[in-house]
Amino acid sequence: MVNVIDAYNRSFSQRLALNRAILDNQYWVLPVDNKGHENFVPVGRAQKTGDHCGSWSHVSVCKNVEGHEGIHVDGLDCTGKVVVRHNHLWCNKSSCPVCFIRGYSSREARSIGGRFVEAEKRGLGKPEHISVSVPVADRDLPEPVLRLKCREALIDRGVVGGCMIFHGYRIDRNRRALVWSPHYHSLAIVGNGGFERCRGCVHGRDDCRGCDGFKGREVRGYARDGYLVKVHDARKTVVGTAHYQLNHATVRLGIRRFHIVTWFGSVSYCKFKSEPLKVESVCPACSEEMVKSFHVGKRHIVKDIGSRDYVPLFVDDEFDNNGEANYVDAVGGKFG
Repeated sequence: MVNVIDAYNRSFSQRLALNRAILDNQYWVLPVDNKGHENFVPVGRAQKTGDHCGSWSHVSVCKNVEGHEGIHVDGLDCTGKVVVRHNHLWCNKSSCPVCFIRGYSSREARSIGGRFVEAEKRGLGKPEHISVSVPVADRDLPEPVLRLKCREALIDRGVVGGCMIFHGYRIDRNRRALVWSPHYHSLAIVGNGGFERCRGCVHGRDDCRGCDGFKGREVRGYARDGYLVKVHDARKTVVGTAHYQLNHATVRLGIRRFHIVTWFGSVSYCKFKSEPLKVESVCPACSEEMVKSFHVGKRHIVKDIGSRDYVPLFVDDEFDNNGEANYVDAVGGKFG
């Protein structure tokens, strides 16, 4: 046991030195009890992909100082200040401890968002956030079998199409560890009028048993197969929901390519083509577009995401004491 703990501590220390953002979510720092499932690991737990991962590129700056009057963002008073955001180079590997949050998860979330934008244009409907929990008796089945059974459960409850994101672990708060408990989070379209009729319903669970709505189908389906299919609260954004589910998903090691995300039904890849949503840099204080810039002032700005003093977003003076600009627009001006 001591050797296992020491190995984890070394791994955690190494990951923290590469990316201190992992402290923001306990899921990213807790040890993993993967006995019997050693080939499944949470994203961001492998080796750094390459020297370019997390390398600083430039800053994005919003100089709409008047629009920042009286605005606070993440505890920062933006009054009279420009808002500055760091930009880095990220790889697209889910296993990379440097890039799994702002690289892989962001890229894949934009792809998911773009696909549902196209689906809505085609009149297929809007997605809901749905989870499918595997019954205890099935938890040790091969992952492809679990994925198939969970997809069948979604379809049985009236889901007509969507994507599934694999999660192999849940937080055991008593043991302070991640333990094996496979389930899937799905962004998916509910057929037969959608979920709104159930979302506003005030009847008890027993009253749903004879209803043809989603909850009625869920109650009857759970009694048959033991798979718990739950529609969560209405999401704020598809991309935001997808990003959160992706940054604590699970990847399988030892095979050439494991698909964390798979599509099915009316929005499967064989149905139509789509484009990822474009990267935008919008000021969190005033929603104006931020401009690709470089810092030319005297302030020391920490650019290493593994540093204790690194912050991804900060405010600064637009000019120094001599009236010289602290930030100049990069050639080309606009972000990207």
